[in-house]
Amino acid sequence: MNYSGYSPTEVYSGEGCVLSFRRFSLLGSRCLVITGKNMHKHNSALSDVQVALNNENISYYIITDAENNPSVKSIFSIASYVKSFHADFIIGIGGGSSMDTAKAVAIAAANEDLNEENFFFVDYNAPSIPVVLIGTTAGTGSEVMPSAVLTVGGDIPIKKSVKTRNSYAKYSLCDYTYTLSMPDGITVSTALDTICHSLEAIYSKKGGEWSKIYGHAALKRTFPALYEFVKGNKDISLRESLYFGSILGGYAINNGGTSFPHSMGYMLTTMHNIHHGFACAVFINEFIRRISGICDVSETLLACGVNSVEEFTNMIDSIMSVYYVKPYIEQSSIAKYAELAMKMNVNNNYLNLSLDDCINIYNNCVEVRG
Repeated sequence: MNYSGYSPTEVYSGEGCVLSFRRFSLLGSRCLVITGKNMHKHNSALSDVQVALNNENISYYIITDAENNPSVKSIFSIASYVKSFHADFIIGIGGGSSMDTAKAVAIAAANEDLNEENFFFVDYNAPSIPVVLIGTTAGTGSEVMPSAVLTVGGDIPIKKSVKTRNSYAKYSLCDYTYTLSMPDGITVSTALDTICHSLEAIYSKKGGEWSKIYGHAALKRTFPALYEFVKGNKDISLRESLYFGSILGGYAINNGGTSFPHSMGYMLTTMHNIHHGFACAVFINEFIRRISGICDVSETLLACGVNSVEEFTNMIDSIMSVYYVKPYIEQSSIAKYAELAMKMNVNNNYLNLSLDDCINIYNNCVEVRG
């Protein structure tokens, strides 16, 4: 039995937790705030942070240049502000991209020897500037993970992660009310990301008891809430369940990591502009069908509130049918995508997929032409 784990982030939750948090000054007197350009239009997270920092007499500089699917170049561009402003710590506000940007910038700014070419080879024990994360979507789980997922260019851009032992957030402030302004489509996509995180971590080779415990807890919170949301129930309690489920899913993949739905989904995002959660969920039915052939999935089905794999897949199909439109992918691209996926975490499970298996999975799950 493996129940080893490491997760040093202090999590504070609840409505108004940013305004009531009085520990920013423990991290220093100068702060770089990283967020997206439209954050102030959607919720009060940024204005709440400004009030909280002012209350502790902390000087701050706001960067609104966090990219969706951030590039390595953008990380080093923002890191220069950390140095010029002499920031003691960083606050990242937003969805996964903004929070991942904050963590990556903290690594880049703390290590003078790093550059765009060697960034992904950073030493695991390298230092990192202290980070506070404030999520405004419910799905990424980035609040409790050390990794930052970045987009690496090329003919077919891919996703790569960077992390150190010290790149966990010092504090994560989790106020689910910041997610209330998310459009329905983004709400569904991010919740599907939680479901993918959970399933992939539960059946991970790298995972242990914690990935199973957190993964099943996340599914218990997320799967029924998402299905109710898609049916039209917009009760605020569902938003809270989805956000808590996202954090639990983050703990799950912090222990177990992801698998082929993520590795294969990345190319749908980088090449076909499919939102990350939908891109991964395209493959989740194939994942549970294959896993159920070699593993006992009864606990997983129970956590989701369903009685069979067929019922699970039918519910995922019904959710996807409302919000997701399959892209057409050229047959000539499928093999290239599969080859790239094979270089990632495709086999962080017990399926031992081959290149031909990956090609077949793509063919089963996307619309292929040519």
